[in-house]
Amino acid sequence: RPYRRRTKSSSCQMRTGKKRLASAAVCVLVFALADPSQAFVHPASVDGDAGPCSFRQSPSLTQLFAKSGKKKKKPKDNTICVNRQARRNYEIVDKLEAGISLVGTEVKSIRAGKMNLVDGYVRPSKNGRECDLLNVHISKHSQSAEYFNHEERRPRKLLLHKEESRRLLQQTERQGMTIVPLKAYFNDQNKVKIQIGVCRGKNVRDKRQDIKERDAKREASRMVKNFRIS
Repeated sequence: RPYRRRTKSSSCQMRTGKKRLASAAVCVLVFALADPSQAFVHPASVDGDAGPCSFRQSPSLTQLFAKSGKKKKKPKDNTICVNRQARRNYEIVDKLEAGISLVGTEVKSIRAGKMNLVDGYVRPSKNGRECDLLNVHISKHSQSAEYFNHEERRPRKLLLHKEESRRLLQQTERQGMTIVPLKAYFNDQNKVKIQIGVCRGKNVRDKRQDIKERDAKREASRMVKNFRIS
């Protein structure tokens, strides 16, 4: 055969062919990392493809690097406020859920989170038919006129059965218990509920003992968390 000189067009074709081979190798590597089982397809399964192997439809970058599974939804917290001072100063003997009688501006302020249970307490009536929630602070609604607004620390009636109210009256009179609001929250029907607790007062020794137990539990949990088998 006589020597055939390479032309400029043939060298360009060789370069483009090398580039195509390099891009094909990169695609193979990416598909193998993404899903090794689906990186290659047998040539008999694809019509009209004469190459040694063929590829499926290339996924987008978002599909390759996206996290698998749906995002976990955070549990909805319906708590309005918590009385932490009650657990510090009292020993809780019994708990009870009660409804509360409110006016419109109070509900709007509670939905804005302007409620404080720290100084509140519950007082049963003398005949034991109803209970009142006293000294609980609910701020005035900022977008309502003064004429339509409520008193911030007015007594509010708790919605309890007569039997529950009489039992609370007996516990406060005979056993010397105190009834304190522990938590305010919205229930499943989106109504405001108050969790009240029948409590017994703590002295200084009891408070110190609780602090020691809490510190011991915290230290034990920290040791378990940091424990490693060498």
